[in-house]
Amino acid sequence: MEAHALLSLGTKLLDIDDNRFRQVVDLLGHMGDHPEVQQTFSMIRPRLKELRPKRRPTFKRLFCEPFEDLFQALSGDEPAPLNTVERGLVNSLWPLVEAQIGKDRLRTFQAALNGGDGQKEQTLAFWAEAAQAVAEIANGLETGRFTDDLDVRLNPERIRTIQDITHILAIAPAVLDLKAAVGPKPVAKLHKDHLDAIQTIGRTIARGRPEAVKIFILLAAARLSDPSILLGGLWSMDLGQKPSDRAALFLDLSGTVVAQIEERSRAMTGSPAGGTDRMAVANLAVDLMASLEATRSAMEQSRNKEFDQRLKSIRGSVHDMVRAQLLDGAESGILAALGTLSGGGNDRDQMLQAENQARALRKCATIADTLGLRGELKAVTQKTTASLTDTARQALGNGANGGGATGNARAGYTAIRMIELIAGPAEANQIMDEILNTGRR
Repeated sequence: MEAHALLSLGTKLLDIDDNRFRQVVDLLGHMGDHPEVQQTFSMIRPRLKELRPKRRPTFKRLFCEPFEDLFQALSGDEPAPLNTVERGLVNSLWPLVEAQIGKDRLRTFQAALNGGDGQKEQTLAFWAEAAQAVAEIANGLETGRFTDDLDVRLNPERIRTIQDITHILAIAPAVLDLKAAVGPKPVAKLHKDHLDAIQTIGRTIARGRPEAVKIFILLAAARLSDPSILLGGLWSMDLGQKPSDRAALFLDLSGTVVAQIEERSRAMTGSPAGGTDRMAVANLAVDLMASLEATRSAMEQSRNKEFDQRLKSIRGSVHDMVRAQLLDGAESGILAALGTLSGGGNDRDQMLQAENQARALRKCATIADTLGLRGELKAVTQKTTASLTDTARQALGNGANGGGATGNARAGYTAIRMIELIAGPAEANQIMDEILNTGRR
């Protein structure tokens, strides 16, 4: 297939079968770093993450390996790294690194791509040379020289990112040790052996490259399903720093964690309730409260009043989000979906939204106490369950035949299903038994 024809497929690449998708990815990999190729890879990246097809090894991909955990998250379903790296910035940076090293010099690292004897040594040597190249580019950026070549608008954040890449490449062997010790991401819980390994590796870095300790800790956090769970261990972790430096690192990371939680809470607080995936809201609320609790527990020892106030504010935002997007209108939304069944209709999208609403109510029961919403949630679930019970009794009151009305029977059984999603199978079975027993008398 010709290049322009392949690239013109666009979003269709997300719909083709898995084998053909892998073939297309392989073809794209042989087309180099053309901007259209990069744009296509950006478009299909969610499916790349899902299928993980084997891709042709390149120096650019090897260059990115030590800091790949810091790339921007592909979706809102997962926390973004505490320090993100823009893919577009790396796409602009790599040609400069390649030119700085030189194509002839790059060829001497070919074993790093091909495998075989000396692959690890060649890989580490490549990263060391790449670190020097990025450091020289970073120095030039400070005087405004490579701005045009990067073809992006430079700001302090992007310059910081390039400096972070320099530090990460310089400690690449330690990053490999970190990945091996912590395991594949996302890690849901840190055990003592994880924390011991992070401390040991961190102490080595602190002795040789103290300026890289913070980005190392951020890399460790990026391998976790919730970066805040590293905070508790970090407070008591001995990285060989002065007490003042350790406290500064902890507060710095704490501030970054809190800022991320604030951003995630804002992302969905402003969403209109009618257009919201309520289960996504419930999952976000539960995740945010877990992060808040982990952060609060870890920060108890720092006694920072500013952070305490920010955490309280986030809790208030989550409270408002749950009340506005999950509790308000829950009963009417679920009953409206059932109403379409009673009339013989079957609006699948509306029914899926109602099921999501029911599941979301049950999910939020786990955080209602913490949010101060226990009474409101109980009132909503009891009222909704009572209305659903009435609907089921009316539809199935003459036994399982539902009075002979197929639409009513479907609505009745669906009402029981909704009760099960909200209150659990025991409650739903009890109500169903009562209805059937009453119908037999």
